[in-house]
Amino acid sequence: MGLSVATDLVVRPAADDEELHLANELMAKSNVGDTAASMRWLESQAASYPGLPPEHTRIAVLDGEIAGALRLTTETMRIGEARLKVGGLGWMTTAPRHRHRGVCTQLLQGTLKYMYEHRCHVSMLFGIPNFYRRFGYATTLASYTITLDAAEAASSLSGAYKIRKVKPGDIAAIQKMHNAADSNVACSLVRSSAHLKRKWDRFKTAKVFTSQQGKVLAYALTELDERALLVHEAAADDPAAALDVIAHCARLAQDNYKPRIRFSIPPEHPFAHLLARYDSIHEMHLARDRGGMLAFVDLGEALESMVPEWEGLVAHSVVADRHCEATLLVEGTSYRLRAHHGAVDVAESAGKNKFSLSRADLMRLLTGYSHFEDVFQQERRLIAADARAFLAAIFPKRNPYVHTFDRL
Repeated sequence: MGLSVATDLVVRPAADDEELHLANELMAKSNVGDTAASMRWLESQAASYPGLPPEHTRIAVLDGEIAGALRLTTETMRIGEARLKVGGLGWMTTAPRHRHRGVCTQLLQGTLKYMYEHRCHVSMLFGIPNFYRRFGYATTLASYTITLDAAEAASSLSGAYKIRKVKPGDIAAIQKMHNAADSNVACSLVRSSAHLKRKWDRFKTAKVFTSQQGKVLAYALTELDERALLVHEAAADDPAAALDVIAHCARLAQDNYKPRIRFSIPPEHPFAHLLARYDSIHEMHLARDRGGMLAFVDLGEALESMVPEWEGLVAHSVVADRHCEATLLVEGTSYRLRAHHGAVDVAESAGKNKFSLSRADLMRLLTGYSHFEDVFQQERRLIAADARAFLAAIFPKRNPYVHTFDRL
């Protein structure tokens, strides 16, 4: 006989230190890794993480007992010139004796309502299979890796740079390089110095490359696995320093008897262009209906936030000097998009050239995960040529990506 669905469950923030501790304990026990390490993270670093006030530990209370919990963070996501407020979800779990009673469903719905009230545009998570799609989440965030033989790259180390372990005083220089490298990476999170400070235990093994005078010019965060040296993140002030980063990683791999180096970076990253000089394997890894997913929280505000990016795209398109209008029909709601000689505006109203699509398909277009023409051709749509060109201009193909370090 199955458990009944919980109808008197209350979703709210942890009210005091005791509830916060119990919620952390529940989340830590659900982690597939080290429970003690997870508890230390939840109780220390995560407690002071940017965008994580105490009320962002959300709990589901049933009969006076914490039946489920999750952590919510607020981040800023870039798509070109646009900046969207993101509610990031992590650590969602249900107490074993309350499973299969809809606890996670109500916990997630209550948290989405909270995010809407606090003006989040979208929600992001890295989730389990076949659960989140029903709440509007769409698979959009792939993983990208570039693998090369260590032997080919090891010989090109110039020796022009000093290499040492990272120090807290390097954070400002690292942040500058990281943000410059990520400027064209869709959906990457805008990281502040505080993010590195609060996750220092995960970053303190990185190496920095300095000039002979001590100026930090590049860095790399690496880890050894059974088969390769993994480069989780790297950035440099100039290509010469970047090439030395690659060569250093190659020698480090050889010193540890690893024949390959595997970089985790998206195609737009400057290192991806440099790695194309070597014999290498460029791969995209995608987990449908799980892994990296996004959902709209406030669709209208999300579209409005895209205007700065859309105006830049229109200015460099065939419709730059035209008047164009298209209406997105998204699951019963109309959003009119209009461009007039380069100026773009958005309104929640009906208009010309109606284009129907689901919230999931719109998310894939907005992030650039899907080609506009692929979505357009899914069913017969009759819109004017200018409107079609306008939509194609504002929904270019991209490679949305979030660094492993920034994932919840």
